[in-house]
Amino acid sequence: MGKDAEQIFRKLKEDLSAYVELKVELLKLTAYERTGKLVSVLSYGLILLFLAFFAILFIFLALGFFLGDILDNVAGGFAIVALLYMILFAIIIFNKNKISEAIVNEIISVLTAIEDKKKESDNEQTTDTAGETDF
Repeated sequence: MGKDAEQIFRKLKEDLSAYVELKVELLKLTAYERTGKLVSVLSYGLILLFLAFFAILFIFLALGFFLGDILDNVAGGFAIVALLYMILFAIIIFNKNKISEAIVNEIISVLTAIEDKKKESDNEQTTDTAGETDF
């Protein structure tokens, strides 16, 4: 009887240590997945920001030349464009908290999206097996 209990506890210890190792591995993989998704979203945002920067730059260059033609003074046209840049800069500075909050919210939503998907799939599996009865 003592050997049976000893074997049971040894087996339980092995199963428990295997479970802990698998749980740690799952946590690592989840962290890697979240990090990868975050880097992906940030890279995408950086690419869009880069493209938007050049689009705005060329739009304002064209506007500077257009206003220069209208005013018969290229420097005056670019002075007006510089003023528009300063206004945009001021708007961004005054909305710093809103912009920062939007970025933080986007990062949090990316990091929690994986967890939400996992919970949904777990709930679907639970409801599928909850309806089954053994007779």
